[in-house]
Amino acid sequence: MPATPTRAPDETKARHERLVRLGLEVSRRHCLARLIRRHNGQWALTVGRETVYCAGAEGVYAYVTRNGLILSPADDEGIAQAASRLAGGAAR
Repeated sequence: MPATPTRAPDETKARHERLVRLGLEVSRRHCLARLIRRHNGQWALTVGRETVYCAGAEGVYAYVTRNGLILSPADDEGIAQAASRLAGGAAR
């Protein structure tokens, strides 16, 4: 029987909260951001054509695109940096 990956509820909640904060920051920059929950239970944020996930574990998280590009750490300074990169890409 194959092992199924499981996440601690606290980590799922932490990732969700960080994506919500990023979505609010992107929305303040007048870009449409939509928070979605994938069929596997993973949260994602879509901004234009870009999909962003919150990756990491044990309190150390980063914003990562679907293609594996690390946007920034998921801390207070990183939210502003990731939002500006996403808003700049959505404006193109």
